[in-house]
Order: sequence, then C-alpha cells, then structure tokens
Amino acid sequence: MKRIFFIYFVFFAFVIINQKVFPQNKIQATFDYSDGKIFIFYEFQGDRSKDFEITVKLKRTSDPSFEIIPSQLSGDVGEGKFAGKKNKVTWVLNEDEESQLEGEDFYFDVTAIEIAQGGGIPWYVFAGGAAIAGGTAAILLLGKKDSDGTTTTPPASGFPTPPARP
Repeated sequence: MKRIFFIYFVFFAFVIINQKVFPQNKIQATFDYSDGKIFIFYEFQGDRSKDFEITVKLKRTSDPSFEIIPSQLSGDVGEGKFAGKKNKVTWVLNEDEESQLEGEDFYFDVTAIEIAQGGGIPWYVFAGGAAIAGGTAAILLLGKKDSDGTTTTPPASGFPTPPARP
C-alpha cells in the first residue's frame, strides 16, 4: 500500500513541478469620473509581443472587504497585447454601482496575467496518469487476499476456445 502512495506522490509532484508559472503583475492606475463614466488609466512593463489578460476591480482603503467588479468595461481590458503602452479603460456605471460610490477612498486594482501560448496539460501527463491508474487497478483487482492474509494469484488458464464453425 505504501508503494501505491509513493507512486501517486511522485506523479503529482511531477505534475506540479512541470507546470509553468506565469507572473501576475499589480499595476498602478489612475482614474477620472465624468457623466456616469469612469476612465481608468494604467501602464505596465512587459513583453509587447505577448498577450495578457487584464482584470479591473474597484476597492476601498477603509474597507478591505469592499470590492466591485465592473459590469460594463470597454477599452484596453480582457485579453490582448497591452504591455508597454498607456492604456485606457472606460467603465459605464449602472444605478446599483453608482449608489455604492459614497466617499473618496477608492482605488482600482488592475491585474495583468500573462497568457500561456499552447497552454494546457501535456499529453504525457495524461499517459502517466492512465498508466498509474491501470497499474493500481491491476494490483488491487488481481491480487486478492485470502482470509489468512496470503495473496492468491489469478488462474493461469487462458481464454476459452472459440466455438466450432457451422
């Protein structure tokens, strides 16, 4: 049984070590308000040829649990090539969002996450998982224990002979 746990440990350690880690950047942002719209300005350094996913959240310094994820965003947000240039996001406020904006201690949490090219789990991870699962199933199903604790092996007889042809 310890051998099975060891095999699972090695497999999951391999999967975790093999995963690529992509940096997440917190970005300084400024904003202006005009006619029911908030204009958010940000800039960050990064590889201009790579795609990034930009997310925006409104937070408050006096209340750490306060967070609004804007519903109607347009501009330099979502997936795209946003690194190394001045970017602008427009947030059109709805009535619910505007009613929550009492006070002056708001800030925008703008995050850029690099998008992996050809991401996903490599094929050999699936193949290794299938091999481990098959081996574990074989050990558990074929090695039955008798009441005295000894393991019996499955009978060595092969497949039955096919029926005679008519």
